[in-house]
Amino acid sequence: MAQWFVPGPVPVTKQTQDACTGPMVSHRSGLFRELYAECTQRLQRVFQTKGYVFSITGSGTLANEAAVANLLPNTNALFLVNGEFGDRFYQAAKVYNPDAQIFTVEDGKGLNVERVKDAIDAHALDWVCLVHNETATGVTNDVKGIAAYVKQKGAKVLVDAVSSLGGIELDMDGWGVDACTSASQKSLCAPPGLAFVALNEAAMAHIEAQPRIPTYGLNLKTYKKFHLRNETPYTPSLPTFYGLRQALRELEADGLQTRWALHEQAALDARNAVKESGFDLFAESGFESQTITAFLPGDANVEIIKKAMAANGVQIAGGQGKWKGKMLRIATIGPEEVRNISACTAALRNAVQNLNLQPEVAVA
Repeated sequence: MAQWFVPGPVPVTKQTQDACTGPMVSHRSGLFRELYAECTQRLQRVFQTKGYVFSITGSGTLANEAAVANLLPNTNALFLVNGEFGDRFYQAAKVYNPDAQIFTVEDGKGLNVERVKDAIDAHALDWVCLVHNETATGVTNDVKGIAAYVKQKGAKVLVDAVSSLGGIELDMDGWGVDACTSASQKSLCAPPGLAFVALNEAAMAHIEAQPRIPTYGLNLKTYKKFHLRNETPYTPSLPTFYGLRQALRELEADGLQTRWALHEQAALDARNAVKESGFDLFAESGFESQTITAFLPGDANVEIIKKAMAANGVQIAGGQGKWKGKMLRIATIGPEEVRNISACTAALRNAVQNLNLQPEVAVA
């Protein structure tokens, strides 16, 4: 069976897989309320927040849409973008706030206070929004530093942590992040099917003060009403809840900091293999992701390398958006028992050595 090193859905442990076969009970039953309550409490500890964590059946994109639909209408919002997923976040916001603004830096570059300060200073802002870990390019942004600066300016912070939560350090309350989104199928190492919106009291109060929320199924006022009795307003993905509970139990047994360290070491191994194979990392130095390693092996080599690695039982990801057909990405998500990074790095080195790849020559 192939080993998958793509950024999601990621492999899960056998225990997590087996947990998904739990009984199909009513989501208005005491059994479900116990399940929901445990998942919520454990999610709060991973987000590192004492605030609300709402679980929505759907993808990380749906969590982002829920966040922007509830938080951003009739506000001055600025999106800091350095990749495909940052742009998608912005495009979702434009549906509900056509006046949302965008500041971009070149793909592969990281976002920090120095780079975004002038853009933030140029506007009287209510919200600053950004992706923590840009999955498309293997870049992790300095959310901690940016959030601190935004708070000094009196604005709130919304963060997409879809591919970072559980794999890269994130301290929602400690960093001053007001709202944060994520999903089950990436660094939490659970099956796909659940998306999360975490809100502090200020963000929730902002939502409750709105006379109209421009969505029915994603109205977080409704979610809060049911959340307070440990329920979801609509039918949840029950198998995913079972899998999530087990995955969160395993994460806590390992320890959050241990998981961060495991991802850091796996990413270092992946980066070393890329460089030893003669390729340059795409991410700017100092902003390299612990969950995604991206590199450009030359357009002609992308599919050749992927096929050679697949022949050795290893699947890695290609590029997205403008980098489709140009980029390769190695996901280093999950504990060692479900993602053997040494198998991936060996397959990459062997593919490059055995194929005797030639550098591409530009045609005038």
